[in-house]
Amino acid sequence: MIKLFFGLTAILYVGYRFVQNMRTRFGTSRFLIQLKRDSAVSESYAESLDMTVLRVSIIQPDLDKILADYLIEIANKRRIGDFLIDYVQRLPNGNYLFVTTTDYAESIRIGRRVNTSEVFNLNFVLIKELDKNQYVVKSDLHAELADKNLRSDFAKSLVNLIQG
Repeated sequence: MIKLFFGLTAILYVGYRFVQNMRTRFGTSRFLIQLKRDSAVSESYAESLDMTVLRVSIIQPDLDKILADYLIEIANKRRIGDFLIDYVQRLPNGNYLFVTTTDYAESIRIGRRVNTSEVFNLNFVLIKELDKNQYVVKSDLHAELADKNLRSDFAKSLVNLIQG
């Protein structure tokens, strides 16, 4: 009886994660439509990303050249680290808005070990502060530790791409 309970609990949890992941992907798709339709939405959204994830000195200043491939609308989406780049937009002020998704795999124990994956939609703005000779990567407030670590991972991967 206990095994049956734990088995059903595991199935319910995996089903819950599946539904949550589908909602995240659907929400990201709808958000992308809004961003592509109206550049003012992108600008105001980028301004709302106000939590600094990473700040680093500029070594490679030519962002446009490095990010050119990511700015092109392509069928095969590109990756930066473990992050699927859903959309990149160069904003009028020279900053870049990144809309990304990534899977976070975790193993939980509900009577037995169950491996699940959670999809995160994480968005970032890359700011070039010339007066301080720095790149700043900002995002919104994280909700949990995995979320915080994923944001940090993306920022580091982005800086590695830029700085070479």
